Amino acid sequence: MAEQTEIADLITSIKADVTTIVRGEVALAADDLKPEAAKVGVIAGMFGTAGYLGLMAITVLFNAVGFAWSIGFQHWFNTDLLTALFFGFTTAAVVLLLVAALLALVGSKWPKPAAPKRIVQSTESHLEVVKAAISEARAEAAALPLDGRTS
Repeated sequence: MAEQTEIADLITSIKADVTTIVRGEVALAADDLKPEAAKVGVIAGMFGTAGYLGLMAITVLFNAVGFAWSIGFQHWFNTDLLTALFFGFTTAAVVLLLVAALLALVGSKWPKPAAPKRIVQSTESHLEVVKAAISEARAEAAALPLDGRTS
């Protein structure tokens, strides 16, 4: 009966150690990522605002380009106003789609962010400690007799 109590204490101890390690890893991850996450949030807000304002400016500019193309089509090809507006804005839309495709291509080639190295290294080292503790506990448990008698 004493060995069963020792096994229960050993399992409880392992459980407490694993819980402590996991809590430590979560705290390390939070401490490591919180300052960077705050920076990313501010930067994302700035880029979001800049993107919105840029999109509005580009919309106005492409309207102006559409009207300019329309005036050009009206004078170059002697078309009526409605036909000139159609071809002018269609040309502006095609140019806009080409710019969007170019930006998508450049964005897909942009370098991806790296993984947090400290967290990965710390987690791997703790995982090795836990594996070693589990192996040691299994070996000790296998060495104990199953019928409760001591040798």
